Amino acid sequence: MFISFAAALLSCGLIPNLGCDIKITNDYIESTCGLHNGVRFEQLQVDTFYEDKSPKKFRVVLAFEGHLKDSIYKKQIDRIYFNRPTGMYLWRTDTFSNGLYHKWGIHKERIDKKSEAVFDSVTEVRVITDYDSIQKLEAETKAKIREYQAKLQRICPVGFKPDTWYYISFFDQRYEAYLYVDKDMNYKIDKISLPRNF
Repeated sequence: MFISFAAALLSCGLIPNLGCDIKITNDYIESTCGLHNGVRFEQLQVDTFYEDKSPKKFRVVLAFEGHLKDSIYKKQIDRIYFNRPTGMYLWRTDTFSNGLYHKWGIHKERIDKKSEAVFDSVTEVRVITDYDSIQKLEAETKAKIREYQAKLQRICPVGFKPDTWYYISFFDQRYEAYLYVDKDMNYKIDKISLPRNF
């Protein structure tokens, strides 16, 4: 009776299923639940910890992420290599999200930016529909896309550092994780379940 009740709660997402095994080495990250959505690492400078030794307040020093080059891959991707250009993943660094954060439960809030009130405004917008303006907009958009793609790299642009914390997002609604790389370059992962129904 209890087993069927627990199975029903798992299937509804009321009890998180952390059946995904995660493995990380110097060469790759692997998840039995797949990495089709990519992976993001945020290097942390931890200020304070919770009693369970997970980061509470921290500064994101650097972020880097890898995503599938194309969405044409039909099979499940379980492993992403950091330094092997397989052609399937492209990497980029992100310095925009650097800042001081407070993490509690499933919430992560940036606490070093001033919150400015956004006021409603009325603005007149003109839409120009002649042929030249459409072509110009298209050329500008294409140039921005080329500029973004030029920054993408075939191998991970950042290496892991000893005695450092990382926050890992799998772009998956089931879980995220903290990674601690100790001074001997051993990797310790703590998965965090995310509620799926609320």
